[in-house]
Amino acid sequence: MTKEEQEYARVIHSSGNDLLHLINDILDLSKVEAGKLDIHVGEMNVSELPDILRSQFAKVAEQQNLTFSIVRDSQVPDIFYTDEQRLSQIIKNLLSNAFKFTHEGSVQVNLSMCSEEQIREFLPLAKHRQVLVLSVKDTGIGISPEKQQLIFEPFRQADGTTNRKYGGTGLGLSISRELARLLGGRVIMQSKEGVGSTFTLYVPSMEHVFNETESIQKEAAAASSPMISDFLLRDAYKKAADPAERNNFSGRKVLVVDDDVRNVFALSNAFEKEGILVSVAHNGQECLEIMKKDQDIDLILMDIMMPVMDGYEAMRMIRKDTRFEKVPIIALTAKAMKQDRDICLQAGASDYISKPLNLSQLLSLMRVWLTK
Repeated sequence: MTKEEQEYARVIHSSGNDLLHLINDILDLSKVEAGKLDIHVGEMNVSELPDILRSQFAKVAEQQNLTFSIVRDSQVPDIFYTDEQRLSQIIKNLLSNAFKFTHEGSVQVNLSMCSEEQIREFLPLAKHRQVLVLSVKDTGIGISPEKQQLIFEPFRQADGTTNRKYGGTGLGLSISRELARLLGGRVIMQSKEGVGSTFTLYVPSMEHVFNETESIQKEAAAASSPMISDFLLRDAYKKAADPAERNNFSGRKVLVVDDDVRNVFALSNAFEKEGILVSVAHNGQECLEIMKKDQDIDLILMDIMMPVMDGYEAMRMIRKDTRFEKVPIIALTAKAMKQDRDICLQAGASDYISKPLNLSQLLSLMRVWLTK
């Protein structure tokens, strides 16, 4: 290619990457706000973190003629229990911002452990737990006091506006704050205009969550199928040890309407352990056909987003038939908007529960409607 063509290709590639990052940021923020972003706690090797950060940002520092240093306190353990992917995402966001707004001087990362006094001040709910402190300090433009809270809002820039003077989307800090909350921590900022900024992340150890997850995974490994989710297995086994709970559902007929075979398999397996007689439909049309043949259905679990006929239409059709006016219908949906519950109830649902499902909550809800 000619130099001109190479430049066009470079611009297209750069624009594509920018768009991809924007889409990923928006998706992450949407998932967090909807409560749909999963946290996977594991062992994070903190001893490797300095080398990883150097490999990612040393070249950036060199190009901008900035000093980049990482200091790890001797009290910081080699292994820390958290979601490594999400913690790394926060650190990268903070460092990217630091380099973006620093034109001369330095960017420094400090790793230490939180004192008891700091825990009481910044994370009182994390008492009796280890808390990792990670700070990113720069000698950049700094932020005036009146604008320091604004920059945590989506699409805001360092000047407190939506103008893209320094590039980027303005989503990094907003996402970092929400991710920190998901990890049980928080992000605090100290800044002085024209001097620089320090962003400090406090994140507690989630070793107890890791240990509980390990226990659940061992239960899942003992099951016959890897398709059943961990929470379904755990709750299903607990209930199946309990004859009193089992008798509440024994012999009851439940129709599961869902086009996702994984959900159908998991629910069917768990329900059968409860003594429930399970029928399955993969869309609203199949649901109506099954109900014409079997009018003794005690309860329906209705997914919303399905091909052929969705859950809304299926529920409306069911309620038009006087034979099924009082059959309990629990709507299952991954949608998380506030108005979804009202829409489901207007369409004919008796109740509503959002995905991902918690089997214990679902069974409790089913028990309520089956005893009415």
